[in-house]
Amino acid sequence: MSTPARSADVVVVGGGIIGRSVASSAARRGLSVIVVEAGGRTFGTSSANAGHLVPSHVVPFAAPGMVRAGLRSLAVRDGAFAIAPRAAVGLVPWLWRFARSSTPANVERGVPVLRRLLEATVDEVTRLREAGFALDHASGGIMQVAGGAASLKELHHEAEDWNRWGVRTEEFTAAALRAAEPMVTDRAVGGVLLADDGRFDPALLLAAVTDEGEQHGVVSVDATVKSLETAGRGARVHTTVGVIESRHVVVASGVWTPALCRAFGVRLPIVPARGNSVTLPDAPKPNGPMLLVEQRLALSPLARGLRLTSGFRLTRPGDRDVNPARSREIVRRATQVLSLPANTAPANEWTGLRPATPDGLPIIGALPGAPAVIVAAGHGMLGSTSGPGTGEAVAALLMGDAPMVDAAAVSPARFVRTVRKESGR
Repeated sequence: MSTPARSADVVVVGGGIIGRSVASSAARRGLSVIVVEAGGRTFGTSSANAGHLVPSHVVPFAAPGMVRAGLRSLAVRDGAFAIAPRAAVGLVPWLWRFARSSTPANVERGVPVLRRLLEATVDEVTRLREAGFALDHASGGIMQVAGGAASLKELHHEAEDWNRWGVRTEEFTAAALRAAEPMVTDRAVGGVLLADDGRFDPALLLAAVTDEGEQHGVVSVDATVKSLETAGRGARVHTTVGVIESRHVVVASGVWTPALCRAFGVRLPIVPARGNSVTLPDAPKPNGPMLLVEQRLALSPLARGLRLTSGFRLTRPGDRDVNPARSREIVRRATQVLSLPANTAPANEWTGLRPATPDGLPIIGALPGAPAVIVAAGHGMLGSTSGPGTGEAVAALLMGDAPMVDAAAVSPARFVRTVRKESGR
């Protein structure tokens, strides 16, 4: 027997950092909210990423030079940009769009959007800390470490570009780097500090926005969404435990968002990009978070241990198995730059799927022809660090306030127009 229909102002489909941030922001504005998530409060992709708070990362992933960099990376085992062989054929349309999007115009359009979302997240993290939530947060910057002259030169060029966008950086010689970070080995030749960045424990941030939402009345339903439909001026969510009526549905389901939106005639180009991490509870820790350039690793010294994160492998949604060889490789590469014990073994292995769009910008806005259905997905590698900011942006839409970011730049309609043009319609 099915559960009687429930209703709310907003139903959020997805309980990751994006969905929970949307729910909390909407509930704090007085809206009734139901979150539907299979598995209840279990933490998936949002729980074990690097936890870097990066207001510096304002340039979209699809930028000039990224196609060439991506091709170089594909030729290197464990490069930063990889493609799963079994998924390669199906990814051709996405890759074509990525190449078309890697332009100066995309950067000009994307920088203000990402800056607003990232800075709003910094504000939300500060607010949550002041409210008493434990986040294991630390500021002081993120150090990018170069192990060769060519990499250091590239970092300096990037720093010049970032400075033009208002990002504060500080260059470190090899001696200054080792003075700041004694764990760094002699292999490092220098670094560049992203001065305004920091880190947090992503699982604690997710728990904080979840708890705050529930304090403001958010109801969580442990169920799988079977389908969505519009109903009058609202929407209807069909789940495995019954039907939920709402004024708005926010689809924040990560890599599974396109499947839920297909019923409305919209094909959203979100593909899974797999990442991996290990968290070493007993390992020594550097003084602050790092990005190891040659090793393609992100490091975070968290209270629960040293977290090492790597990978942006375009793949299939079912590619979720932890690969022990990959975990060992992550630890091995970290020892090239950090003084870790020789017998350090992987622990707390994790893999997650980042929802990637071809232009490197998230999708935030109502579906064309279905104004009651709002998408909040496609944040790529910036999910946790832009999640609370996205929650604020979507809440503004729900309340009918002025858009927090350029609506056209993040609208689902930007891809609908592209599809129609490509198909000659």
